[in-house]
Amino acid sequence: MVKAWKSLILLFLLFFKNGNCAKNVIDIIIENTQPIKIKENRRLPLFVWVSIPLNVTEEELKLYLNQLIERNIVVFTKWYIPKEEIENEIKEAIKIDRIKKDLSFPVAIDATSIVYGFFDGSQETGHIDEKGKVFFDMSFSPNVKMGCPFRIEKRYYIIKERLEKFLKAYKDEGIEIKYWVVDWEIDGPIEWNSAWDNSKKCVICRKNIKDIENFDEFQKVIKRKRADLQREVFVNTVKKYFPDCLTGNYAVNPHDGYRYWWDYFEKEVEGATYQRKHNALFRRWFDEFKYSGYTIAMPVIYTWYRFFNDYNFEEKEYRWFYPLLKEATSVGKNTSENIPIISFVHWQTVVKPKQLPSDFVPLSREKYKELLWHLLFKGFDTFCLWSPLNEIAEEIKVLHEVYSESFKYNDFILKGEPVFWDVPEEADCVISGLKMKNKLLIIRSDFKKEKSVMKVKIDHKKIEIPIISGPFILEIK
Repeated sequence: MVKAWKSLILLFLLFFKNGNCAKNVIDIIIENTQPIKIKENRRLPLFVWVSIPLNVTEEELKLYLNQLIERNIVVFTKWYIPKEEIENEIKEAIKIDRIKKDLSFPVAIDATSIVYGFFDGSQETGHIDEKGKVFFDMSFSPNVKMGCPFRIEKRYYIIKERLEKFLKAYKDEGIEIKYWVVDWEIDGPIEWNSAWDNSKKCVICRKNIKDIENFDEFQKVIKRKRADLQREVFVNTVKKYFPDCLTGNYAVNPHDGYRYWWDYFEKEVEGATYQRKHNALFRRWFDEFKYSGYTIAMPVIYTWYRFFNDYNFEEKEYRWFYPLLKEATSVGKNTSENIPIISFVHWQTVVKPKQLPSDFVPLSREKYKELLWHLLFKGFDTFCLWSPLNEIAEEIKVLHEVYSESFKYNDFILKGEPVFWDVPEEADCVISGLKMKNKLLIIRSDFKKEKSVMKVKIDHKKIEIPIISGPFILEIK
């Protein structure tokens, strides 16, 4: 997620904590959504990456939660590391989640704040060169001293201890945690930016990575180390107290061996393995999810600005649609049915420059809604909205519209089998669908001016896909 926008959200939350703002984020969410009329307990809720402001009264909190329940929206309780006693922060979190428990509102935890700090900037976590000098990698963030991934084991206990204090308190209170997730990114072992170059200069890294001159081998060792860390410190610790809790991390998910987008802090590495499409580089990606132990796949479907320049499709909206559908297909096709897919989503352009080019065309509202349907029809279970405050009203409105409407097709979404995986290499008609018995639930997106009926084969039978906007049902005859 984008660092600058994280700062805006933090500032926004601080305003609420000090009681300096009349309208808070929950008000905005409620005002821009409607109660869902169709009740279906088997569907996962829609998640929003925000928390209840700390300055609301107990009665206000109950009112907010009841309105969110009507909309099947879940917001998170954030675990923080306070400047003073951690017990005070635990009490604040439990006060909120005790009420959630009483209202049968799912307890979802964002533990991001308390799991950072494996690389805490101490000399003990730095790289060591041949002369015994400690050095750090500053290529990820000017505020984070990334060091040697093989010198952070002593930090495991410190992070675990923080986690256990919260987890034990919840267990003692009888509060069941249903979802435990983090946005853990710039910390721990990572292979991009200048990590490879710095590891080749580090005597400890060279000792632990046999074929360090080969980036693919370097990536395997580093990513396996990262996955093992998350399993040991995060997942196993949570499951010790809450065995049935679903756990996940931002951008950790099954895939086809490649990643089709770049995060805001990531830079290309010469010597890495790529596939190329126009100016875009698809990176070979290690299966971090497999070894992490997570029980939620959390892919990222954001409209990163670089997509617009990475592709030269004349139909400019396909510059957004193509890579996002490639990522969605990669995840949906390779995630087993027992793993829920809760995708981070954001519609409005992410990390865009102050001055946009004159030919810039963003992803339209209509095409974004179609994209969300494609995700659902490729096996995605639900969404988790991330958004800066100034965009959240429109973001939640359009997202919840699709989510609410999808309840009309609960049987298909719960029991249907995805049947279309092709992503056209040129701007054309894109089809996704769910098959249930002799029926198909279809969404089609057209990127050519001249539209036509599409013919496909299902169960050895030819099916014609008519030109219809929005989802529709066809019978296989």
